[in-house]
Amino acid sequence: MDPENFVLNPIDIVEDVIHGKKWSFSRSDDCELVAEITTQLCQYRLYFTWSEQIRAISFTVTFDIKFPQSKYESAHELLALINEKLWIGHFDITKKNGIPAYRHTVLSLPENEMLQHQLEDLVDIAIYECEKYYPAFQLVLFDDSLPSNALSVSTFDTIGSA
Repeated sequence: MDPENFVLNPIDIVEDVIHGKKWSFSRSDDCELVAEITTQLCQYRLYFTWSEQIRAISFTVTFDIKFPQSKYESAHELLALINEKLWIGHFDITKKNGIPAYRHTVLSLPENEMLQHQLEDLVDIAIYECEKYYPAFQLVLFDDSLPSNALSVSTFDTIGSA
């Protein structure tokens, strides 16, 4: 086998990306990887699952907050407002557990190096989007803010520095 044309399991490439960021992770099998990171705002759990059948990696980032069923209507309104602004991926809240999540699927590329760059970018974009909108989720959940107000607070641009 030609080593230059050897294609790695995409989860091995995900592992390289996560290891390079020095984040803790575990693998339950060849097709799954779970990583955890803590930022200034919260703790995120990242799930990567490889499907050989459709040759795609499903990527999910979950938050450390949980919406009770009584807040689902406001949460879903906020999701709709946020998702209108996204170019890559989407946010959702599962009815089963009420935890907000960012999701995206990547079709596998045949070249390891290209897939690694794509996954590095995807992880960076996902964490950026989660950090950007996490305050809006908190405002809707804990302060009973209207979704449109919560979104405007979390997306305003600051000018200058203190």
